[in-house]
Amino acid sequence: MSVLKSPAKINLFLNIIDKRVDNFHNIETYFQLVSLYDYISLDIIGGTKIEIKSNQKSLANHNNICVKAAELLRKDVGIKLNASICLIKNIPIGGGLGGGSSNAATVLLGLNDLWKCNLSKKRLLNLGEKLGSDVPLFINGYSAFGEGTGISLTKIKYFSKKQYILIINPGIHVSSKIMYSKYIINDCIKRVNLDNMLHHIGFNSFEDLLCNEYPEIKELLDILREQGIGAVSGSGSCIFSVFEDENQAKYVSELVPKKYQTYIVHSLDRI
Repeated sequence: MSVLKSPAKINLFLNIIDKRVDNFHNIETYFQLVSLYDYISLDIIGGTKIEIKSNQKSLANHNNICVKAAELLRKDVGIKLNASICLIKNIPIGGGLGGGSSNAATVLLGLNDLWKCNLSKKRLLNLGEKLGSDVPLFINGYSAFGEGTGISLTKIKYFSKKQYILIINPGIHVSSKIMYSKYIINDCIKRVNLDNMLHHIGFNSFEDLLCNEYPEIKELLDILREQGIGAVSGSGSCIFSVFEDENQAKYVSELVPKKYQTYIVHSLDRI
């Protein structure tokens, strides 16, 4: 049995440019991998039905993206092997931290090895795109600037040294699909690229919409911004701040109301 780490990400900025004819959206973002992990155990078993277990009972069903990833890989390579998946979930669900996408990528990579499929990274990336726009990030395994729907990735290291990140979970499940459907495209006055992204750290197109719907998010952003940067990750609901010093991150975490869950993690250049 293999046990694999499945990391989270934060979006240092997220700029929505326009809506595509396929109803997806073009974005500009920086995906920063962080050391908040789910853990996935994989094992070969008999039978034909992928098995899934989890420490969160609501995830132990065949709608789980881990199962979808396993079934997609099995169908693609035409093998008859089966697997059990055990998911230990630590990354908040519906928090904009990419936990589900990371899990899917981890299963694809893990079963590619366990089942000895020997698929190339390019072929795995193609499978990952079918599961979600963030999945290729985790298959590639490095922090990156993202364009298009998020699958066009440029490997670039934003932080020159390890940074400490305070993540706050307001306990709100936000659906990315619903948030994108609610977002009204205005004239895009911001365009972010590799040359100017430093000036857009912390910007998120969803922030106003989220703050209007969820006062808790605005409250937490205000707390963080009194101490420095406060930003929303992805389509919400988790927010974060970045620090060079771990003790400063701990100090700011003490200012957060105790009813909210906090994590102090660090940046990862690659998985």
